[in-house]
Amino acid sequence: MAAKHLEVPEDIFFMLNPNYSNSEANSNLASLSQYVSINLTKLDHNIEAIRSCLAANTQLWPVIKDDAYGHGAIPLAKHLSSLVHGFCVVRSSEGVRLREAGIRKPILVFEPPDERSISLFSSHQLIASVSHSRHLGLLETGCSYHVNIDTGMKRLGASVEELPRLLEVIKKRTDLRGEGVYTHFFQADDPYSPTVAKQLDQFQQLQSHFPTEWLRHTANSGAIFHYSKHLSLLYDAVRPGICLYGYSAGKQAIDLLLPILSWQSQLVHYQPIKIGESVSYGARWRAPSDGWIGVIPVGYVHGLSRLLSNQMKVRIQDALYEQVGSITMDFTLIWLGKNQLPVNTPVYLLDAQRLRANIWALKTNTIAYEITTRISPIVPRVYVF
Repeated sequence: MAAKHLEVPEDIFFMLNPNYSNSEANSNLASLSQYVSINLTKLDHNIEAIRSCLAANTQLWPVIKDDAYGHGAIPLAKHLSSLVHGFCVVRSSEGVRLREAGIRKPILVFEPPDERSISLFSSHQLIASVSHSRHLGLLETGCSYHVNIDTGMKRLGASVEELPRLLEVIKKRTDLRGEGVYTHFFQADDPYSPTVAKQLDQFQQLQSHFPTEWLRHTANSGAIFHYSKHLSLLYDAVRPGICLYGYSAGKQAIDLLLPILSWQSQLVHYQPIKIGESVSYGARWRAPSDGWIGVIPVGYVHGLSRLLSNQMKVRIQDALYEQVGSITMDFTLIWLGKNQLPVNTPVYLLDAQRLRANIWALKTNTIAYEITTRISPIVPRVYVF
């Protein structure tokens, strides 16, 4: 069998990697030992799937915090800017990077402002989230803000007890620009949770104390797909997060969504193994017959969890192969059986079909969010249509 190189996607748009310039990375793409591919056509599909759950005039404020859940915030924001009304991030520093990359849409920051970050809200036109009257005291004249109300998450957001004082300070700080009020559902990933309706009722009562022209938003990914048809929770805007990237917020699959991320590597070595021989640290797997072991240059340093050892499969062409032995820092072993595949044979770890991040999540008792955010920035990202 002739040797192959890493498969290069068509219509390459952009590559983001701190170790490569764009031109170097694209010209040398075929020589890379691994990369993550982000499909922007599938991203557009997911946007339409989200819109199918909404009223026509509902604003989209995608959550692209933590580098868009590992997918790359700047490239995705550039692609989505013409399709959405604003973006949500966690830290003001994330908003600064988006502004410096040329993003001009409104950017809402979830983390409360503090003395260290306060100047960034003015200098980069970021929208603050206010959970306490002291946050308003920090904001500089002209700053915009949304009030975050806690209706049960107990993480961020103004408590019911704090709201009267907060409303007093809002009336006094006429030099600031109050623009929105929102809350966050903590069990919307469960299609049958009674807590969503309870939180919604509380928010409905509390939001009435704020100016009617302010933007109201409550719905995250789970609420958009599980509750929007029978609860009036959409208000003026929604904040799609994990659904944007093709995954359900909970265990119930959403057939409308397509994962936009795939992860590809290649064989860098292969060798024969005899029945009963072990592989990797700890001798946690032994060959069931004579055959071949393949090696890919991906390990837990790249974000492939060691907890997946002996629990995952990879795809080579149209066939699935078992990963065997302990996943190591830089390398992972594949049981090829009787197939002696050559060096440079492409190997897929994740794709949009049989190798989805939620499968890894089930194997390791976590969620798809953690799988994609764990993929290290040292793995090049390629953006394709």
